[in-house]
Amino acid sequence: MIIQILSDLKEEGYLYKGRHPTAAPFFACANVAFRRQALEEIGGFDPQCITGEDCDICARLSGAGWELYTRRDAIVSHRNPDDLRGLFRKWYGYGRYHPYVFAKHNDRAVEIYLRLLRPVLGERYLCLLYRKSSLGVVLFLTKFLLLHLALLGTVISWLLGWTTVAQVGLGLTAALAVAYAWPDLRRWGLSLGAAFTGIRYVADLALFISAFIGGLTQKMLYFSATVD
Repeated sequence: MIIQILSDLKEEGYLYKGRHPTAAPFFACANVAFRRQALEEIGGFDPQCITGEDCDICARLSGAGWELYTRRDAIVSHRNPDDLRGLFRKWYGYGRYHPYVFAKHNDRAVEIYLRLLRPVLGERYLCLLYRKSSLGVVLFLTKFLLLHLALLGTVISWLLGWTTVAQVGLGLTAALAVAYAWPDLRRWGLSLGAAFTGIRYVADLALFISAFIGGLTQKMLYFSATVD
């Protein structure tokens, strides 16, 4: 399963199909029902999708002319991991097959996506660059990624003796860390918000690492979106 981090589902109604299959709205298999006729028509689930099968099958159903409809009053029970180790393993599994699904539904290209402040037609990301290339590169610009790039630049600057640059990098890293944590801090307060940020960081780290590894198996560089 691919967690709904690339799109927002609107209120009840038909989903917008989107311009890019992997970044378009879809239903997670934890809370969806499909018509048997529709599944038979497209050949069922792809057995190579250990995770990401929900995004894959929704993209294929949409491509075959079927519609996806949201019911807000549907009730679903779902069991989540109850410790950090289980959370890391689950999100590692989510990210591992993102690149497979992405490569399956998109031509090889250099692609850069920017997180929008507000979703547009259900999409959370805007495609800034798309250029077909023999080298596949998929880059989602997120606070998580920018935070770690700033931290890496700061460490390198300190090691090279570039004190001023390192100080600027440290300030930028701190600002990005606050921006990353702010949604949880604003909603839950300092103590509980910090705890939720830590949990989200564990999930993001697992997702990012596994998606990058999965990208290498698909002969591409894949820098995953995260739960910013």
